[in-house]
Amino acid sequence: MLEVNSMIIPCESCYSMFKLDKSLVKHTGSLVKCSKCQKVFRVYPPKPIDPRYCPRVRTRNLISYSVFNKSGKLISHGLGIALDISEGGLLLETPDYIKSDLLKLAATDNKKNLIEVEGKIIRTKKASTGMYLSGIRFIGVDERVTKFIATLIKEYNFRGKNLFFTVKQKNHTLN
Repeated sequence: MLEVNSMIIPCESCYSMFKLDKSLVKHTGSLVKCSKCQKVFRVYPPKPIDPRYCPRVRTRNLISYSVFNKSGKLISHGLGIALDISEGGLLLETPDYIKSDLLKLAATDNKKNLIEVEGKIIRTKKASTGMYLSGIRFIGVDERVTKFIATLIKEYNFRGKNLFFTVKQKNHTLN
């Protein structure tokens, strides 16, 4: 699992992915060298994001989550539904209360590719339906998180449009 003070960076040349301690990166950027292709390039610290002010996109994606304690040991796992998503995080609906604040979220796209991202629970409340709503902030917003967000939105729109056309075609054949 990715530590809270780490970030994943891709090499600009060979696109290999590396974990880097955020504290080593200056706010003006720092030069790093790829250990595979030896390319030197500049990386910048991730921009701080306040999820309360990010535009939210409605979604209904099935999300698998794994909950970890502070030492990285798996505590529990389950399934939930992402009700909305933004650049900073998502709102996850689950049947059970999530007891830790660090977790890994996973989903698949329509080609069965697995996409994963780490998150931290900001707040949880019990809804009138008996389900739990957890606000989750993404940890280390980077290219991986952006891909996760884009995939969830694309998958929701893909399924939503297909469902609309399926319902419309069934209604048309009934008339």
